[in-house]
Amino acid sequence: MTWAMDILILELIREKKAELLNIVKAYGFNHLKTIQCSQELDHLLNLNEKIKYSSM
Repeated sequence: MTWAMDILILELIREKKAELLNIVKAYGFNHLKTIQCSQELDHLLNLNEKIKYSSM
């Protein structure tokens, strides 16, 4: 993985975390929007780990 891809995935994760915090503030923890955004963040985090460890 190139450093540009590292930066891209980390930026996407940072943005998704910020989005999740805003959704939680607006709708609470149990709202469908919160759950969907959390799942999207989980996917990005899992992808990051998979890419990181596949390059070792």
